[in-house]
Amino acid sequence: MFESLYRQHHHELEGFLSRQLDSRDQAADLCHEVYLRLLNTAPDRALDNPRAYLFRIARNLLIDHRRRQTPDLIAIEVLEPVLICPHACPESDACQQQCVHQLTRTLGNLPDRLRRALIWHRLEGMTQREIGERLGVSERMAGRYIAQAVTRCQAELDGLDIAVT
Repeated sequence: MFESLYRQHHHELEGFLSRQLDSRDQAADLCHEVYLRLLNTAPDRALDNPRAYLFRIARNLLIDHRRRQTPDLIAIEVLEPVLICPHACPESDACQQQCVHQLTRTLGNLPDRLRRALIWHRLEGMTQREIGERLGVSERMAGRYIAQAVTRCQAELDGLDIAVT
């Protein structure tokens, strides 16, 4: 059965993978992986539609391959200490107030999704996954929203013209 499936569908499966990957070498590797998975996880019963089963394995392998190719989620923990007043004036209440005022104004001007993502993350301690679920976006997109909000806020703080004495 295995050899028959290989002869029947190998060319079509490899063509499908080539179109998805734009690389014949990667497609050939993934195609062989499809048949290895089939061999290692052969179902106990006869397959109703062996071609569909092979293509399902191929699509799952493509998803795994693409996940490995894309960068990991944005590490928000790296950005945590970023939102601080860039001026060395901890003893000056006026400096602190100006920074707080600027942050408040910047938050008010952010797009709604970015503002909510940042507030939920920083003030409510929500994870990227939770924020993504609330906003109806992926976990990765929620991380991007937070990172964009932090970047904009920091740029505004950096642009403050505070006379430090």
